[in-house]
Amino acid sequence: MVFTLSDVPGIMQCSEDSGKGYILVYIVIALAMFLDGLDGTIVNVALPSIAGSFGIGTSASSWVSTVYFLVMAGLILIFGKVCDKGAVRKVMVVGLLLFSASSLACGLSGSLSELIVFRAVQGIGASMIASSCMLATVSFLPPRKITFGLSVSLLGWSLGAAAGPALGGVLTETLSWHWIFFINVPIGIVAAVICMRAFPKDRGFDRSGFDIRGSALLFVCIVTGLYALETIPSHGLSTVNGVALVVCLLFLVLFTRHSLRSDSPVLDLRLFKVGSLVCVVVALLLVNVCYMGAQYLFPFFLTVEMGYSAVESSMHMLIPAVAILALCLITGRMAETRGNRVFCIAGGIVLTMFSLISCFIGSDTPLLVILALALLGLTWGICGGPIGSRVIDYVPDGKQGEGSSLMTFVIYLGSAMGTAMFSGLFSIGSGSAGTSISDLEPSAFMDGFLFSMVSCVIMCIIITFMSWHVRENRGDA
Repeated sequence: MVFTLSDVPGIMQCSEDSGKGYILVYIVIALAMFLDGLDGTIVNVALPSIAGSFGIGTSASSWVSTVYFLVMAGLILIFGKVCDKGAVRKVMVVGLLLFSASSLACGLSGSLSELIVFRAVQGIGASMIASSCMLATVSFLPPRKITFGLSVSLLGWSLGAAAGPALGGVLTETLSWHWIFFINVPIGIVAAVICMRAFPKDRGFDRSGFDIRGSALLFVCIVTGLYALETIPSHGLSTVNGVALVVCLLFLVLFTRHSLRSDSPVLDLRLFKVGSLVCVVVALLLVNVCYMGAQYLFPFFLTVEMGYSAVESSMHMLIPAVAILALCLITGRMAETRGNRVFCIAGGIVLTMFSLISCFIGSDTPLLVILALALLGLTWGICGGPIGSRVIDYVPDGKQGEGSSLMTFVIYLGSAMGTAMFSGLFSIGSGSAGTSISDLEPSAFMDGFLFSMVSCVIMCIIITFMSWHVRENRGDA
């Protein structure tokens, strides 16, 4: 394969004539995001078995998932900055190997504390994978193929997310919960080997000017903020989460001040002087919040309101993933020539339709439930690649690497916020702070569900307006 230096210092790009090179890059991106999607859904299925194995409650076992996303959201922008300085290949390979090793350690854990520690390490590996995966689409693909590359990453994630619940159930029942982690090991190793061949060697890594102080401030701000968002609505204000909230706000002020004064901040807030970029970032964030929030609430809706078994619920939750698979590559190809805006607007409209229908579903409307879940998946199938690509479109020239890091950060921050925010909205609507969802009466549950979906409608209208408001900006399309 032939590679040439990109216009961005320290970043390489595949030659326009290297079609096979593109295919290998697509394979690495798809495998890496498959791991991300798989791990995001396979663990939740096994949490009851993990709780039983260690003799703990469901509240304590939830930290097996929570700590993973806290660490991932806190570090993803930092590793994105490392990639932007010319270490895409190293970060990807090390991330895949660290993810594989920590997955093995998770499966071998003999206590909850060990499992939580190794899940945190796994979150570090996942943040390295996600940040390098997104930047690879900018670094190793020409501008006209970036949207398709993002669609490939969405395809990989969707396959993993679709396989997670069914595979997790089979492995947990036939073998043990330990195998939901062991299965990551060979996939990660294979992806690392292919990456060594597909990605060019890093050149000209710039070790100077790394924003250590800003990285630390941002990490503390995100972790404490997400913890407060996760716990205050569901458990009420306590000393611990109250302190976390205060620390978050304090560090947010300190980080903002630092970022505006620094020559090379980990997150350059000056980028947001561009109004169009603010709009596309808000749209991308809210799409992820709504999607992950719905993914969190609907399994409870299917069991509490619809009375479905665990197997029936898992089959219904496959519907969004199938819808994504059906469209994501097609829209990715079409956006290469037609631009991203029309698909972002369409995705916002479809997501609005999903949230409106969800306000009227119940135990007597099974077909509407299926339609709602299909619309949820169609949203990402239509706009998943294009809405992320718009962030790259609107960063200033020469800042594409920072734009890729920003896009990745917003995607995973929105995903982390979605579960926490919708959990809080549900608690407010149902008046069930401190009460497990599974212990609620159906009427109280539906009050919380309806309040969450009405809030989702408002966010969807904002998404659609923001997508419509920003005009197309793709001179290379």
